[in-house]
Amino acid sequence: MNAAATPEYLDDHLHLLACAAARRSVDVSDAASIPDMLALVRRAVRGRSDHGSGGDMAADAWLRAWGYDDALLVERRHPTVAELDAATADRPTVLHHITGHVAVVNTAAAHALGLAAADVLTERHDLLARVPRPDRSTTVAAVGEVLVELAAAGFTACTDTTHTNDVAALELLADASAAEPSVEITAMIGCDRLDTLGDVSFGMDVTGSRAAAAAQGQGCVRVGHVKVMPPHDDEGVVAEMVAAARDRGFPVAVHAMDIDTLQATLDALEAQPPSHPEPGRPEPDRIEHCALALPEQLDRIARLGIAVVTQPSFVTRRAQKYQEQLSAIEQGWLWPLASLVRRGIRVTFSSDAPTVPADPQEWIDAATSRTLAPAERVDHTTARRLCQRG
Repeated sequence: MNAAATPEYLDDHLHLLACAAARRSVDVSDAASIPDMLALVRRAVRGRSDHGSGGDMAADAWLRAWGYDDALLVERRHPTVAELDAATADRPTVLHHITGHVAVVNTAAAHALGLAAADVLTERHDLLARVPRPDRSTTVAAVGEVLVELAAAGFTACTDTTHTNDVAALELLADASAAEPSVEITAMIGCDRLDTLGDVSFGMDVTGSRAAAAAQGQGCVRVGHVKVMPPHDDEGVVAEMVAAARDRGFPVAVHAMDIDTLQATLDALEAQPPSHPEPGRPEPDRIEHCALALPEQLDRIARLGIAVVTQPSFVTRRAQKYQEQLSAIEQGWLWPLASLVRRGIRVTFSSDAPTVPADPQEWIDAATSRTLAPAERVDHTTARRLCQRG
């Protein structure tokens, strides 16, 4: 294949800082059971027994593990605090769910973070942000390694959709981008970070630090949509979050994994259309995931001109979970794809890395051969097109 015919892939939904963190974590994603997972954690604790001299809030005193999915473990549950304590003793430990939305902390970590008791934490990014992290240069280097791997896999662009992104995060990503400038980065801004933006606006370029530029060249990141992450127990906030983004002139990208959240999203976007809607405009509002959707909701998505960014691998990697937790009718509404394409909805594929690897061939295989809701399969030509920059 000649250079002109080489595909230019786009991963339109990933999390670069989380990918970098996963590289520095104990990987428990292959564990089939809680004992298997805790054995990996226990081995890591023994291997780091010489660390921790800096006190319980020093970065090297902590253990970070990542990659379990309670729905796929034999026990079909999260590990308990007591189980994690038994494996980690007094080493402060955070065990992250593969989705990044849930974490289990042990008693030592809870005490260091000021919690009354250890627990399973859901969407507590505010609390987990207090866990000590490697210094900035180490993180920049790790993100740079992720970008080099993306380039080697044929990616020339990616969209970081992290809902906690602020200007400092974008500047860090810009510094990292100098390591692999062939991968263009667009990064979203978290909705609750809007009041910290200053004069940063949608579509502008954020550059890295002067020191990094002097060392390896100037990197930059394009400012993307505002990421709306509705609270898991209050879909009604979606309208307020959309309004905040509209006030700053941003399109929105809304995380929607279930029918109720999707409904609230569509209601909010229909009530608050973009300030200057243009037919075929290149930057429509986006729905991230669209994991469950009714046919009439897909009709609304098409009518409102909203794009959908989906992850084909989820329907195959999580097939067991969906078969156990969803009714036969619900399985038919799962991860629509052919239904989106048929309605003329703009669709792009993505990984949600580090949850799923950034692997276009895996996405294509999943999109063309899925066994759940097989009517949503697409042909190879369509699947390949949805992986590429367009």
